[in-house]
This record gives sequence, C-alpha cells and structure tokens, in this order.
Amino acid sequence: MRRLIRHLVPSMFQRRLLLLALVVIVATAALGARLAQLTVAKGADWRDIAESALQQYEYIPSRRGRILDRNFRVLAEDRPSFDLSVRYPVIVGSWAFEQATIAARRTPRWRELGPDERLDLIAHHQQPFDEQVQNLWAMLCEIGGVDRTDLDDRLRTVTRRVQSMVSAVRMGRLRLWEDDLEEPDVKSQISQPIGEQEAIYPVLSDLDDKARLLAGRLLAAGRSSTVPDVWAQVSVLPSGRRDYPRETMTLELDRNFLPSVIRRAVPQQVEVEGVGIHLIGALRRSWREQEQSPFRVGGRVDLKGYLPGDMAGEWGLERSFEAHLRGTRGRTVEHLDTQRQTRTPPKPGDDVVSSIDIRLQARLQALMDPSFGLMRVQSWHTLQATAMRGSPLRGAAVVLDAAQGQVLAAVTVPSFTRSQWRHDPEAIRRDGIRHTFWNRAVFMPYQPGSTVKPLVLAAAVTDDVLAYDEMIECRGYLLKEDPLHYRCWIYKDWNDTHDNLRGAEAIKHSCNIFFYTLGRRLAARRLVHWYERYGLGRRHGCGFVEESRGRLPDLAKSNDPRAAGFSIGDATFMGIGQGPMEWTPLQAANAYSCLARGGYMLWPTFTIAPSLNRDDTRPKNEDLGLDRIGVSMAMTGMDMAANDHDGTAHRLTTLNNEPIFNLAGVKVWAKSGTATLATRWVDVNLNNHFDTGELRWVDSNRNGKRDDGEEVPHNSHAWCIAMARSLAVPSSPRLRTGPNIVVAVVVEYGGSGGLVAGPVANQILHALRAEGFL
Repeated sequence: MRRLIRHLVPSMFQRRLLLLALVVIVATAALGARLAQLTVAKGADWRDIAESALQQYEYIPSRRGRILDRNFRVLAEDRPSFDLSVRYPVIVGSWAFEQATIAARRTPRWRELGPDERLDLIAHHQQPFDEQVQNLWAMLCEIGGVDRTDLDDRLRTVTRRVQSMVSAVRMGRLRLWEDDLEEPDVKSQISQPIGEQEAIYPVLSDLDDKARLLAGRLLAAGRSSTVPDVWAQVSVLPSGRRDYPRETMTLELDRNFLPSVIRRAVPQQVEVEGVGIHLIGALRRSWREQEQSPFRVGGRVDLKGYLPGDMAGEWGLERSFEAHLRGTRGRTVEHLDTQRQTRTPPKPGDDVVSSIDIRLQARLQALMDPSFGLMRVQSWHTLQATAMRGSPLRGAAVVLDAAQGQVLAAVTVPSFTRSQWRHDPEAIRRDGIRHTFWNRAVFMPYQPGSTVKPLVLAAAVTDDVLAYDEMIECRGYLLKEDPLHYRCWIYKDWNDTHDNLRGAEAIKHSCNIFFYTLGRRLAARRLVHWYERYGLGRRHGCGFVEESRGRLPDLAKSNDPRAAGFSIGDATFMGIGQGPMEWTPLQAANAYSCLARGGYMLWPTFTIAPSLNRDDTRPKNEDLGLDRIGVSMAMTGMDMAANDHDGTAHRLTTLNNEPIFNLAGVKVWAKSGTATLATRWVDVNLNNHFDTGELRWVDSNRNGKRDDGEEVPHNSHAWCIAMARSLAVPSSPRLRTGPNIVVAVVVEYGGSGGLVAGPVANQILHALRAEGFL
C-alpha cells in the first residue's frame, strides 16, 4: 500500500498536503452531520427551546364534558370554583416548630446551650407561631362559614390520608432494603419524607367571591411580610368543581303492591342520596394519566396532556370515558421581542350521553334501600330467618332495554353518598365486609343457580341432544346407585318428585334432574362453549373499565387447573347453574335479552351514542343460531313459571300464596334461582348441628374469624330474572311479540329466589311503569 501511494504521489509535500486535506474533509463531514442532526432531525425541538426564552406562556383551563342521562338531564358538569388550600406542615403543626427552630438558631447563645436548654428556647420562640396558626384556623372558620369542629374533622381527614400513604411507602422501603438495615444511611433513607408531606391540601371548598377576595388580601399581606407569616403557606387555587346536580332526589313510592306484611295504603316520600354514584363515578387528582399522557413530551407541549393537580376520572363513566370528557387546554403566548400575543382557545370536552334514566335509577335505589323493607330479612322469606329478622341485605339489579341492548338502570346495595366519599373515602374503600365501593351490577360475579336453565334448554334443543317432545323422568335423584347426590330440590325439601317432564314444564317447575341430564348430554366443551356465546367468561365492552368477565373454566388451556380438573360432575352441576361458573347481573340480563330477541346477541351498553361504542375489544353482535322451537320452549317455560299457579316464580307460598308479580296490563316471563354456596357457621352449643341462633357467616375479609356484619341469613344467593312487555304498547319488530324489558335481581345470601328476589323484581316493574317504560 505504501509503495502504491509513493508511486501515485511521489512528492513528500504532496502526500502531506493530501493527508491534511483528508483530515479537513473528515472533520467537515462530522461537523456537517452534527449540523444536519441539529437543524433537520431535531431542528424543530431546538427552535422551540430557543424561542421559548423569548416567550411567556399562560395556560387556559378547559371545561370537562358533561355526562347526561338518556333524556339529556345533566348528571355531571363543571362549574368554576376555588378552594383554599394549606400546606401539610401547617396542618400537622410542624411548621410552627420549624420556624421556631430557625429563630432559635439565630440567637447568639445557641451554641452554648445543651439539648434541654435548646428545646426550651425553641418552645419560647414557638409560641407566637402557634398563635399565628390558631388565628389562621379561626379566620378560615369565618371565611368559610364553618364551625371549628367541622374544620378540625377536615384537617384530621387530611392527616389520616397522608399518614396512611407515609406508612405504605415506608413499609415498601423497609421490604426493599430489609437486608441492608445495618448500613449507616439505610434507616435515614427509609424515614425520608414523601412529597405528600410537603403538598397543599384543600381545607375550604367552593369559596364565594367575597370569601375569595378576603382570602386574597390576607395571602398578599402574608407573602409580602418580612417575617415568617403562616398566610404565606396558604393558596387559593381554581378547583374545577364538578357538580352532580341529581345526586339527591326526592320521590314518592307507592306501597300498595308490596307483600302484605309491609303493604301500606299511603305512599312513602323518600329522599334518595348518592343517586347513580357507582355508575357516574367521581374525579381524583391525576397520577397514572401523567405517566401515560404527560404534558411535556421531549421539547414539545401536549395541551391535552396532564399536569400535576389535573383531575381525571376515578371510576364509573367519569373514568371509562375520560378521553371523551377531557378537554384540551388553551394557551396564550406573549412574544417578548415583538410584544405580540397569540392565543390558542381551549377546546371543551365532549358530552357523554348515557343510556341511564336517572329518575328510574333513583326510584330503584329507593325501593332497594333497606328502609323500604324489601332488602331486609322478612317473615315471608323463610320461617328459619327469625334469628336475623330485620337485618339488611346486599345485592344488585339491572334493567335492560332488550330491543336496543341499552342499560336503563343498574343499582348496587349498599351504596354511599358523595358527602361520605369526600369526608372519608378510605373508609368506603376499606369496607371489606359490605364492599360498599363495588359496583355489584357489573363487577361482582355470582353463581347463577337455576336462572341458567332456559339458556341450557335452548342450547340442548339446538344441538339435538333433546327432542322437541322428549320427556325426562324426575325420580328425585339422578343416579340410582347414588341417591344421596345430584338430587332435585323438591326431593330434598319435600321428599317428592316431578315425574315425567317436557322442556317447558321443567323450567316451570325448575326440575334439577331434567337439567342435570342436559348438562351431562351436552358435556363439558359444548356446555362451556354455549355459556361463552351467551356472554359468560368474557367482557361485554359495556362502557365500564370495572366490568367483570365472570368465571368459566378455560378448557383450551391444558395447564389451567380448573380445566384439568373439569369432570362430568362439574358439567352436571353447571347444567343447573352451580359448579365452576359465575356471572354478573349485567351478564344475566343480557343473556336473557338474547332469548327475548330469538337468539340474536346484542351486547349491552351504558351509552346511546354509537361512536362511544366503537371499541376493538367489544364483541360483535351476532345471531347465535338458536333453534326457534327451543327458544319458544324456554319462553313458554318462563311464562308458566311466572303465571301458572304452581310455577316457581308465581306466588309467595309463605304469605297465603300471594302472587309475586301483580302489575296489571303487563305480560311477564320470569325465572327464579337459588344458588347454593359454601358458608361457615358457629356451633355455639357444640352439638354439630345448625340450631336457631347459630348464625351462618361468610369470611368476607378473609381474616379467619367472624366479624360484625359477616352474618348471613342463608347460604344461597337469591336470583330472579323477569322479562316484561306492556300489552297496550306494540312490541319492537326485532322482538316480535316478545318482552322488551329485562330485569335481573340478585340478593346476596338471601335464600329463595322467588321469595326474596321476586318481590324486588316485581317492584322494579312497577317503577318502570311509574317512569313511563311499561
């Protein structure tokens, strides 16, 4: 190579000149590449950074979209407001000590004092700062028009919330560094304060103009003071108050059609609080959103992004439709070099129109409140319920428009109010026994019991495992060689049988033997396949992030222990809605609405705007291809169950055979269900027998002992699913002459579905008439 170069360039001077030129070219190329990177690839970012030094920005808040009910009544809307907030060190009293310590350290004799003398000096200096804090609280009481007790409660709530976070963070640090506790700096790192201990917290909310002006003058004086002033630790900030104008509603409830024990001729005035709170939701300070959609991305600003202090949906529609409801900030830019201003106006969020009728929702919450009587243990429930007579019951109800697949109402019992949530949200979240925070209608899955029998019948006829006129004998038990297992309820309770039954009659009498047989004939895979098509074990994309899938064994996963252990016994029990399966009240109502449409699956929704239901994860509407005669047999069976004298959903046998459904001019189809569950009981007299007074209980918080509130009257969930159509109103073409309303009710540990959940379903039908739906 060297010889070649010398041959081509014989002069030493020329070779050195060539080398120098090569170095210059390489250096120039490197500089050019870097220049191209800065001006082309990242030019816009650097230009923004350079220009930002000559610009001043002011961001304009946006308005969050409203949430409306199906009749465009406002359920949630923004209203401009201001909160007065105080720094946490002032709230807990550490600010006065910190300022006193600073003042004490400035005294000439500080270094000469011992520890006790220093504390005495700090206490001497702390007195005027403590007086400032006490004067602050007195002034806040005057500004906000609250008494000192109320203010102290608010301060304690803030303190408890922050201390709970501090404890959680320190426990996490302790677990992380538990192997290094002997290191000198580890203990100090564990006890390091967290950001919430320096943050500001609202103490007075929704200040009026007069209070805001007075607080503003005091703030200005405190910040301009040459000595430490506690008012410098106070801020008045826009809170973006979210109003829920129909959170409290007053209704009149008719008591003429209740069971005779609680029937009254005079209507009852009820004030309902917390109307729709599980559905509508609430807001919280954003945190997850700041990570997913930050305000600053690289060198650019996303005006739709989140800043600390921004509000975001916490649950319900507020959370599920956050992207639609949240608006985009505006911005005013002042160019310091040209004195020119440019303004980008804010863009308000989109409104969300829900399918809920808020008056119907309020009416259902009122009639399912324990004070009305239906959701308490009553004498007609069973004769064995005397030990817990009057105890409140828990449960849920869903009302579905079968033609459109729209949810008209969804109620959870027990509930809570926004006032309770603002006062102590952690108490509601930590309620491990009553689970007050859970939206039972869409989140809580339960075993369905006999309510699946119409679905199983339609599937069995479609799959040709049951002939149209085939009869199956009920001799009280399924297997001759094992008469103690797989028994019919009539055999267990009355030592009787149903004899030979056809499909519709089996639903009317809710014969277990008939559906044990169909469960075995369909077998595991076909049975699970049909339940999946009916909507079990899958999310419906109804519009709630909190929606539960329910539970089914996944037979496709060989390593799934539920699938591996799935047996013919499980399939037998799943034929009557027991075993490894659970569904939510929403899934139950939707499966029945599929039968009402003749087998067409229209997935449910909580909104009426088609654009809000365009979700890639939402299943596609489809015709399940159910045999028309099979569907007709199922509907006929539910007709007889609700309307024949010996139907299981027809009468309250413990109240002189009063009819369960008593709404005139309405055709009703119904199926009740009693889902037996495992519960514990306390054998007080140690005789190994469940006696009166020995209460059953469910270990709701899983602590291994029976706590207050864990008693249950029965070891069964009570179900009733009713379908209805007004005889005076033509049915939808999609439904032909079938029902256009589906009501699903579950009462946790209520016992008999017909006796307990049936009267609740009946009153919901009366509520639907009162609001013009029937």
